[in-house]
Amino acid sequence: MPSPTRGLSAASFIRTAPVAGETTASWITRCAAAYHLPPSPYLRAVLQQEGRAPVNSRHRLHAELYLNAAARERVAAYSRIEEQVLARVLPAWPLDLDVLRHHNRPAAHWQSPIPHTAVSVMAGCLTCTASRSRGQQVWQYREWNQRICRTHRIWLVGGKPGYTGPTQIPLDHLGLGEAARILAAHRRHQNLTHPDGTATAAWQWARGIIQHLYTGGELTPPGVAVGWNERLDALTRQAGRTGRAWPWRIIARDLVTYPETLALTEALTTMAADADASPHTATEEHMTGLLTRALGLHTAPAPTPEAQPLARWLARHCREDTERWLNSRQGDTSAVPLHVKGLTWALKRHSA
Repeated sequence: MPSPTRGLSAASFIRTAPVAGETTASWITRCAAAYHLPPSPYLRAVLQQEGRAPVNSRHRLHAELYLNAAARERVAAYSRIEEQVLARVLPAWPLDLDVLRHHNRPAAHWQSPIPHTAVSVMAGCLTCTASRSRGQQVWQYREWNQRICRTHRIWLVGGKPGYTGPTQIPLDHLGLGEAARILAAHRRHQNLTHPDGTATAAWQWARGIIQHLYTGGELTPPGVAVGWNERLDALTRQAGRTGRAWPWRIIARDLVTYPETLALTEALTTMAADADASPHTATEEHMTGLLTRALGLHTAPAPTPEAQPLARWLARHCREDTERWLNSRQGDTSAVPLHVKGLTWALKRHSA
């Protein structure tokens, strides 16, 4: 029986160029597809040296691939792309994992992408990457403020290991008015930077809060829930015409809640950057006003009662984190991020 890797010879070489920010796994998967192979058999064929090369763990969709130094050298040589080029284009390429360091020969390891506070693995825009990807999906490391392709008005969906749903959502499915609102929020998000990482920490915290409100609901102000449901209904109607029923409430939750998440991020960032800020600002009254403005619940300066239940919870459970955040902005970025996991746990424990 002929070997499935018999076609991997110098005479049949097919060059596959990586895309900037692409995951190593995405690039290797595309390299393998050029030979009509799954990624693991392709990788073993490239790495083998007098026997079977160790490839630890099983390939899973959207898992990342990590290589030791010997494997990186072998893959670079076979792909005919210099290692320094691959290290510049593929963010995970130069990373050394402890699990691979005891191997003297080429070795590879599949696992979930190493978490990073500022980036996530997301789908690349199919139209933008078409010239290099031969129409295949490219998965890239992207900042949270890079989730939209403004050229093609596309929302890029994040991918967890095993995810097989849609990889991009046309913004116009929300309607022209809401699409314009999403794009305006994205422009503000791109301009929201802070040298000590405050904006990133604020985004993490705001997203944790908003995602809980979206999925939980008992603390969600009615005015906010109505807007989310309208966006979701518009998206579901348009997407439903494709004939495929996807769980859009889950797939599109970051898109549906994006303007409110960004508004809350801006409010938290402003609070942290305020020269007059002090631990005493983490009060129920202050949180109510902050949420009222951030979520667009009222146009008047006075706080609205709709925000008070959530503000009361924030003031009671998050005051220590808020105070620590406000007091640790002197260049010590390790002290900036709030306890997002602890926040999520406390949110789940809360009962109205």
